[in-house]
Amino acid sequence: MPHHPYLLVALFLCCLALLLPESALLAQPDTVAEPDVEIEEVEEVQPEELGETVGWLVLQGALREGPVREAWLTEDEAGPSLRTVLDQIQTVAEGEHYLGLVVYLDMPDLTATQVDAIYHALRGLRDTGKTVVTFAQAYSTAEYTLASAGNIIALQHKGMVELSGMHMEEMYLAGLLEKLGVQPNFIQVGQFKGASEQMMRKGPSEAWSKNMDGLLDGMYATLVQRIAEGRGITVEQVEQIMEQSWTLDDRGLLRAGIVDRLVGRDLIEVTELEFGDDFVWDTEMGRGSEINPMQQAIAANPMMMLTALLSEPNIQTSGPTVVVIHASGAIVSGDSSYGDSLFGSASIGSRTIDEMLDEALYDDNVKAVVLRLDSPGGSALASEVMWQAIREFGESKPIVCSIGSMAASGGYYIASACDEIYVEPRAIVGSIGVVAGKLNLEGLFNLVGISVHTRSRGPNADILSSVDNFTDEQREKLEASMRLVYEQFKDRVSTGRGARLKDLEAVDEGMLFTGGQAVDHGMVDSLGGLDDAITFAAKQAGLEDEDYSVMELPHPISLAAYLQSMLSGPSLPFGLSSPDQAATLAAAKALVGDNAWRQVTQAMYGITLLRDEQVLVLMPRAVVVK
Repeated sequence: MPHHPYLLVALFLCCLALLLPESALLAQPDTVAEPDVEIEEVEEVQPEELGETVGWLVLQGALREGPVREAWLTEDEAGPSLRTVLDQIQTVAEGEHYLGLVVYLDMPDLTATQVDAIYHALRGLRDTGKTVVTFAQAYSTAEYTLASAGNIIALQHKGMVELSGMHMEEMYLAGLLEKLGVQPNFIQVGQFKGASEQMMRKGPSEAWSKNMDGLLDGMYATLVQRIAEGRGITVEQVEQIMEQSWTLDDRGLLRAGIVDRLVGRDLIEVTELEFGDDFVWDTEMGRGSEINPMQQAIAANPMMMLTALLSEPNIQTSGPTVVVIHASGAIVSGDSSYGDSLFGSASIGSRTIDEMLDEALYDDNVKAVVLRLDSPGGSALASEVMWQAIREFGESKPIVCSIGSMAASGGYYIASACDEIYVEPRAIVGSIGVVAGKLNLEGLFNLVGISVHTRSRGPNADILSSVDNFTDEQREKLEASMRLVYEQFKDRVSTGRGARLKDLEAVDEGMLFTGGQAVDHGMVDSLGGLDDAITFAAKQAGLEDEDYSVMELPHPISLAAYLQSMLSGPSLPFGLSSPDQAATLAAAKALVGDNAWRQVTQAMYGITLLRDEQVLVLMPRAVVVK
């Protein structure tokens, strides 16, 4: 094995761990900070002691999507996932001994689609007749939307509720590029695509405004409808609440019916009234605290720690299995990346997805696959490779797509190959169109005193020259190439969706839709989350409830592989590497938040693919809604 710096780090960590007592080695730290709420006694409920029980769920910070990446960590140590939260809520719904659930909203940082998924689960729990209480020190719009799914919205004394509609901001860079002497050369196929406008215009075109207005209308309608249904009021009353909430103190919020209870941090006022005083709290709600196999091996023989940490885990199926493949980021040719470095961007690699599907195809235990997709698109070639791989897999076993926050452009390209598509209501779907182009940097080079001398041999050699605009002949050739990709894109969507797609012309040309709008057009099949997609895939495979297990991919990686991914290549996006740039990007990430940063970096990373491919199926702009 060659020597690498990460091995020295791993060796140091292992030697340090060997000095710890076994109890410390096996200890599992809390995944969230101790809640700033006093409850009388939180104890784990043993199966033989089941009595009247109330679930206690804390939502704090971001929720992980996908499996635990690090093989040496348990689920508790890696932090909760969306699936874990949904499973816990379902456990309360199905458990006869549960009286209800208290949800503490401790400043969660959730995407719109995660809010919708948890809202749906809480409404399902409430519909069983059990009581759902939500508590927060203050409510933002997203938190209030979640809270409206329950029976009772409790607010800490002197807390605030600040509700607002949805706000969208778009940046146009043409003015900046003009000052820098940069001439953008971008071409798009699809009048609503809008891909070139960010670089070439100082404001939106009429077509792009129509596109985004329709998208925002759909997302806002879903938001207010969620609150209206949960609170049993009209949409007009929801908007009145949004107007009032900012100017009311806690007593005013209670009188206006915006909250139902004002409580202290001990919650006794609401829990004793709703559940009595003879119950036990359950913070696990079916979630096990098992030590993973690597930790078990280390506990049995601490001297094997180094070997265990550096070895790739051997994970195999045993019995009927539904595999969930998590695919997030820009679409690229080659291998996927998972954003392991500090500022790294996740990507969906065609080779990685192809290999995962092959592994699932030839494993007799795997009966179906669910592709959990979140992508703005990217490489047209990689999208086509994955489309073919998905169709080939579907000839032998069911494959279902579950769209998370987005399946735009190339993301929708590959989704259309699946047998069935589930989507969250406020996901972004569509953008059937093509973009290509480059930036002419000659003016910028002149500005900073850089001279560029070019040489070319052969046809089209200088088509991507960094100091020349496209000639008319080059533009015509590029547009012809884009037309071929565009027609292929439409053909793949038509082939995949078949008669379910009501009218391709009504949804192409780069138009964007919410999940609900996409269902209406037949672009996708049903509203629902990942669990709905898993259940459907299992039924298609002839599996009965509880007769199968779920395996999530990608598999966890060893500490050695993790450190290598952290230390190899640039840790900053787009090839940036200086400490000053790192500090600037760190501040930017903190300013916009994790969810918005992920969208921005995915879109910008997608644009950099133009260095390697002339034509992309990509929505190269971040849609950040506040």
